[in-house]
Amino acid sequence: MPLDREVKSKLRDRVSLANKSNADEVIAEVEAARATLDPDDKDYARLTGWIEDVQHVAGGKVIGRTGDPGAQADGMA
Repeated sequence: MPLDREVKSKLRDRVSLANKSNADEVIAEVEAARATLDPDDKDYARLTGWIEDVQHVAGGKVIGRTGDPGAQADGMA
């Protein structure tokens, strides 16, 4: 069963605002929500991508408009 729309919206907001100081907390929230889903669910795959994005943020990377996890904060790739 897919995630509730409100839960998904809240998580999306948390992921988009994640920074190095709260990345571990955000990852834990997304992992908890993902644990309630069947691995075949499209939201499971979506949340997996969000976890990967926040892991990049935790490592100091900046996720740009292109979603390039290799982008640097100063714009230099």
